[in-house]
Amino acid sequence: MFGLNILRQLSGRTLATTANACAGRRLMSTGRNPLSTGDGSEASSLQSENAASENRMQFANSLTSMIHNMGSSVIGRAVPVTNGNPASAYGRLNRILTENNIRRELFLRKRYEKPKYKRQRLRRESHARLFKEEVRRKVHLVMNMRNWGM
Repeated sequence: MFGLNILRQLSGRTLATTANACAGRRLMSTGRNPLSTGDGSEASSLQSENAASENRMQFANSLTSMIHNMGSSVIGRAVPVTNGNPASAYGRLNRILTENNIRRELFLRKRYEKPKYKRQRLRRESHARLFKEEVRRKVHLVMNMRNWGM
């Protein structure tokens, strides 16, 4: 009793509202309102909650159908095993990881990289990409010139 009186004095609430608040925390997952008055107002709030959750479900379903309808055989992190051949699925997974540089990112994130060295690395990679593109253009030009008979 001594603890309840102190709690009542500190919080400035009556014991009944404290008990209702605790009951509200316990019943939050069930959707029941412990402070309901019984006049039907909680029914309208439940309907609005149901409508909102239904809208969320429709949105999620539409996103899922859009992903499935894109024609992609890869959804999220799953790679389907076709014809009971896990080796080909493993190869597809490795190709996807390589194309998206997942392993490289994991390697880079193993240790902290100082901003100075990160800038240097990104600049180096940028120059390497540009150089590679220019070499590709020159090779393409030479191959075209060769086909033209030059």
